[in-house]
Amino acid sequence: MNRNTILIAAMIICALALAAAGAMALSGVFGSIGYGYSDADKYAAGDAEIPGDVRNLDIHWISGKISVAYHPENTIILSETADKPLSEDMKLRWRLDGDTLRVQFAGPALRLSWNIHKELTLTLPQNAAFQRVSMQETSGDMDIPSLQAKELSLRVTSGAISAYVSADIIRAEATSGSIRLRADGTAEEVSVSSTSGDISLEADSTAKIAVSSTSGSISVRANEAGELQAGSTSGGISAEIGQAGSMTLHSTSGTIRALAQAVRALRINTTSGSVSAFLPENPGFTARLGTTSGSVDYALPLNKQESEYVCGDGSGSVDIHTTSGNIRLERLE
Repeated sequence: MNRNTILIAAMIICALALAAAGAMALSGVFGSIGYGYSDADKYAAGDAEIPGDVRNLDIHWISGKISVAYHPENTIILSETADKPLSEDMKLRWRLDGDTLRVQFAGPALRLSWNIHKELTLTLPQNAAFQRVSMQETSGDMDIPSLQAKELSLRVTSGAISAYVSADIIRAEATSGSIRLRADGTAEEVSVSSTSGDISLEADSTAKIAVSSTSGSISVRANEAGELQAGSTSGGISAEIGQAGSMTLHSTSGTIRALAQAVRALRINTTSGSVSAFLPENPGFTARLGTTSGSVDYALPLNKQESEYVCGDGSGSVDIHTTSGNIRLERLE
């Protein structure tokens, strides 16, 4: 490739970059973006009261809050409020697709203004139980005081999730925002993740719990968990479990606090941070504890046998390792 060809190619790349930047600048000025979805002609516009047996919910919202409420009637009410008058194109869209209620933020092919915020209130029948519920939010919070389903998925790009739910499968995800989740009853799987935000999870009985945060603290409380995995890149972890099969906690930078009334296997690893574990003296456990730069202390009757610490009958397994931080074992009263 000769010099002139390289120069022309560079000029073309610069022109394309300037065009893209100009388009983004205009988008910022007019604050708009395209919006579309399939089968748009099958949707009705505006608030509605929908009778019938709805088994699934599929909600897609762009900007503003999603709230759930209940009433004694056997209908679902969709209502929205906005911070400015809404044109017909800006009103919500809904359709019944068999036994699935689908809701969209507005009409299709619309240049949506980002400075328009709408609050969607979903009023459901009391004691309503769904097969599948999916709620996706781009910019705004979710407030769900109660919701029951077989499978539940809550996703927010920028905003917080506050939910009290009951489901077999529960997934909650936030890119930028906190998550406060209460999982009532018995669940097969609870998965919660946030890229930037704190996570607080309370659960009754769950076969598997997986919690992760890139930048934020994690708090987990559960009566019973077959398997618990919790990890944070930058943030502390606190886990309190009544009965657990296995607990695996890891943090790159942050303290870890673990409490278990009964656990078969506990594994904790942190690069930079101290670890405190509250464990029962009976029936007992065998612990392997290691720290590169830090101390190991315990308030339990441990019998040190070479590289292991044995408490009671030694039946449980405890592995705790930290690169830079102290390790402390406390007696669970």
